[in-house]
Amino acid sequence: MKKLFILLMLSLSVPLASAASKALNEDEIRAMLEARFPGASIEHVAPSEINSLYSFVLQGDLYYISDDGKYLIDGKMLDISTEQIRNVSQERITQLDQMKSPMRKREMAKVKDEDLVIFKAPNEKYVINVFTDIDCGYCQKMHRERNDYLSRGITIRYLAFPRAGLNSSSAKKLEGIWCAKDQQTAMTEAKLERKYREGNCKTPFAEQMSLVRKFGIRGTPGIVLENGDLIGGYLPAEIMRQRLDQLKKEQKAEQKKTDLESPSNPAVVMLKQALLKLGL
Repeated sequence: MKKLFILLMLSLSVPLASAASKALNEDEIRAMLEARFPGASIEHVAPSEINSLYSFVLQGDLYYISDDGKYLIDGKMLDISTEQIRNVSQERITQLDQMKSPMRKREMAKVKDEDLVIFKAPNEKYVINVFTDIDCGYCQKMHRERNDYLSRGITIRYLAFPRAGLNSSSAKKLEGIWCAKDQQTAMTEAKLERKYREGNCKTPFAEQMSLVRKFGIRGTPGIVLENGDLIGGYLPAEIMRQRLDQLKKEQKAEQKKTDLESPSNPAVVMLKQALLKLGL
């Protein structure tokens, strides 16, 4: 699909006045790409791990371009210099995705509980926000294993992501759930038994689909963690809990480091005072 987009845009774009022959800087690369892909979203133009090659994001997908502006590369970059092969492209995608985490966290804090279908863990330790589609096989699998999540202290908060669109049959099935008095039962019946209810009420689907686009969610289940990190797909409950525990551990370590370096930390204050006495 993305290759079709590129071919279409190239066929419609205005050719450059002349082929580039010298190395271009980031601003010149961006300007050249904007000229070649008018109206498209061009983001995160930056030097890549390979000299004379830039990486950039076009319509949400990662690409590479030579620094003379001649050659566009659609593919993975792998580092094979070490025993463990690194997927450099995936690392870059993850890095760029994490830059959106604070925004996702802010936006999710605005979502009201009444606009969600919530399966609350009895001994809640973590909360995950899951953009779901009734006709998605992995969404069905995840819901089938919901008690595995709940028993591990992971609350599931469902948002709607009918991939076929707001006017699709998938959206109608989701509407039957959101309009039901017993939403949890309706969700389970729809996903596991293919029993769909009729619905006729105001739903938050348009707003939630807007978040899908804003968050950069491509498929279902799209899982947003409490810190705003995005997991693009199903994970078994055990792996999810391990990932959440590791994330919590990393956050505590980062907070401890921040506290130690804080100007108000007594140890830092005493050190500064000692240095002042020494005239340093």
